[in-house]
Amino acid sequence: MTSNTPIAFAGAPLDLAENLRSSGDLNTFLTADNARAFAMFHGKFLVKNGSLVQMHPSQIKGAHLYDPGPLFLGLDGNIPQFTFSLAKEDEALALVKGGALETLRDLADFMDARELALAGRAKSLFDWHRSHRFCSNCGAESKPQAGGVTRNCPTCDTDHFPRVNPVVIMLILDGDNCLLGRGPEWPEGAYSALAGFVSPGESLSEACIREVKEEANIDVENPIYKFSQPWPFPGQLMMGMFCTAKNTKITLDTKELADAKWFSKETVRGVFAGTDNAFIRPPEFTIAHQLVKAWLEE
Repeated sequence: MTSNTPIAFAGAPLDLAENLRSSGDLNTFLTADNARAFAMFHGKFLVKNGSLVQMHPSQIKGAHLYDPGPLFLGLDGNIPQFTFSLAKEDEALALVKGGALETLRDLADFMDARELALAGRAKSLFDWHRSHRFCSNCGAESKPQAGGVTRNCPTCDTDHFPRVNPVVIMLILDGDNCLLGRGPEWPEGAYSALAGFVSPGESLSEACIREVKEEANIDVENPIYKFSQPWPFPGQLMMGMFCTAKNTKITLDTKELADAKWFSKETVRGVFAGTDNAFIRPPEFTIAHQLVKAWLEE
């Protein structure tokens, strides 16, 4: 694993400016001449020629906006970076001639890595605000604070912070073979690494061992953390791991997997080179793709 391995949605060029989020600071950033903002509509991003449409926040101010209004992502060098989620599609499209609204999954295949990381942070935060409008302590409606990185309940004064859900994703190895599986609703022929949420009280290693046992009835050992990926669908942190199989007979949990197979390194190498059609490889922007690629390069 090298430091320049591309991990989609990671590497946002931001100082999160955690100590510069008072109302005065935010107003200064919002009105700064060099402030930039991009727009969203129902989770889609306003783009032109495959890039985020950037403009001064004042060009979006006054439009019909979703909570939390202007979301301050952080400082890109000395540039305050904001994003807005508009409630009306026509208002979003009217911001620039020739623009289009695209999903993040569609953009992930070709968007510049820096922009993709910005968009991923924005989507995760807006998704969190939409699903956490009400205080989990007393049920009252909470209010966004600090430029959208926290919420506060005005009734019981409870602070709420964005959820990031930890997920282990494992490449299971047996010599020169790896185990890949496919979910019940996946396209025919699509295979990827096995994955599952970390439960309270579990380490990453324990979650890795449990998930593989539950999904494929394979016992594994020596879980090794490789690298991670923020996954904004809606707010996971994927922890990529290698582990070694102690047995190879597969018994599927059909609620979790439609199929799972052992593939030789030679076959996988051919799939990734485009010379073998044994399965559909995971998209390049996924951590599963990068895990398999790292194994092939060993």
